[in-house]
Amino acid sequence: MTGSTSRLRTASSRSENRAQSNVVGVALLLGIGVVAIGLVTASVGGLVDAQRTSADAGAAADGFESLRDGTFASEDSAYPMRVTDGDLVRVNRTVRIGAVNGVNRTYDADGYVVTIGSHRVAFVGGAVVRGTGENAQLVTPAPLSSAGDAAFLPVPVLNASSSDGGGLDAGTELQTQTTRTVSELPADTYTVAVETAAPAAWERAYEQRGFDTTRSDFDGDGVPSVVATLPEDQTLTVVQYDLTVEVRRG
Repeated sequence: MTGSTSRLRTASSRSENRAQSNVVGVALLLGIGVVAIGLVTASVGGLVDAQRTSADAGAAADGFESLRDGTFASEDSAYPMRVTDGDLVRVNRTVRIGAVNGVNRTYDADGYVVTIGSHRVAFVGGAVVRGTGENAQLVTPAPLSSAGDAAFLPVPVLNASSSDGGGLDAGTELQTQTTRTVSELPADTYTVAVETAAPAAWERAYEQRGFDTTRSDFDGDGVPSVVATLPEDQTLTVVQYDLTVEVRRG
């Protein structure tokens, strides 16, 4: 009887151990499943946020491009930004024209920057720039052209009445009023310098048009200017667009 009792106890102990192991195994599987679901949820959520911010940055670039085109056509209109969330900030920027034999000119052009998460879109110096650092690029043509013995430069200038910026939403529009002044400069060797936080993008755009470029920080504020040199003995037509921008929200 004693042997039989011992065998029964051993069998019972093994059954209890197996049951405990099964419980622990199920608990571990449930825990792993919960963690996995959490990781998948976080990953999907992060992907959705990334897609949304990228789409918003694209909408901001489209809005700035429409504003640019309308400005160059001297059209007063309202240009929608159509972003779900973002910040618009006015930035201090300068466009400078240098002349070897003539008079240098300076335009307090300023510009706008939209920040959406890690995305940055700027309207400065007559071009729209998307991105930061070496990855930034102009999504509109460089606003400087040269052919034969003539060159052409449009310069949008945000006047004192333009908005300083603010938050953006799906109902935001940029309402503009524009006046235009044309200056015909005599033949000379000109340089055009645009102050920008994305110099690599401007350098590539200028060089694609055949201009040699250098960088200079004229006012020592830490924001460089990209300087494009035009061919010798060209006239230069400068069209200044005095631009008033009002931010309207729906």
